Amino acid sequence: MAGKGLQPSSDFLLDTGIIIGHLRNDKRANDLLDYLEQVGELSVSAITYLEILVGCKPHEENSTRLFFERIQLLIVSQEIAQKASSLIKKYPGVFGNEVGRGTPDALIAATAWQRRATLVTLNTRQFAKVPIAEVNVCSIKQSSKDWTNHLKL
Repeated sequence: MAGKGLQPSSDFLLDTGIIIGHLRNDKRANDLLDYLEQVGELSVSAITYLEILVGCKPHEENSTRLFFERIQLLIVSQEIAQKASSLIKKYPGVFGNEVGRGTPDALIAATAWQRRATLVTLNTRQFAKVPIAEVNVCSIKQSSKDWTNHLKL
């Protein structure tokens, strides 16, 4: 886990992989969401929402819609776009050097930064590489048997 660690009554910004796991009834994801709901508030970036909708299978549409009705969706504001730009420039090893593949992840990270939320992600390929000083990131190894073990207060 990078960053300062979880704090009681924290805000948590969920990344795409966590939600996909939940929607596909992965017990690890369900247990993780149950745990996080007990200790804080859950939200998602509009970018994550977009990623989920694009990858949503027809038989998952109803459960996807129901999930997003109960969770706070955070829009990408001008401030978040500016923060994402600064993250891309400061951390090219994480997000790349220009607008491209890393831009959605930079926008998600900037949303967590702006919200002062812990970004909870399975994206260890990017977020476990280099600590991002501006964002508290909890990277969970997807192959772990219990995702909540990464989060204990």
